[in-house]
Amino acid sequence: MTQDALQVEDADEVVDVTGQACAMPILSAAEALQHADDGDLLAVETGKPEHERDDVEDWVTRLDGASFVDTRLADDGLIAFARRATTD
Repeated sequence: MTQDALQVEDADEVVDVTGQACAMPILSAAEALQHADDGDLLAVETGKPEHERDDVEDWVTRLDGASFVDTRLADDGLIAFARRATTD
């Protein structure tokens, strides 16, 4: 599967942070990552418009224990994908 083909259905967990005020989206995604298994794919439904893509990618990149995978635009806003880092 290529990153271009990522869909919400591919995620091991989906976190909907649409409409949450700052900093709740970050906290919600961080909590989901804490409970995820190593290597799990997390989809974060942000509801943000495409012109906020850089901001969304920035905060997902900063999540502890995750590696940023990609963002894609859906009908209801940006979806960010992150993978739970594998621990040794």
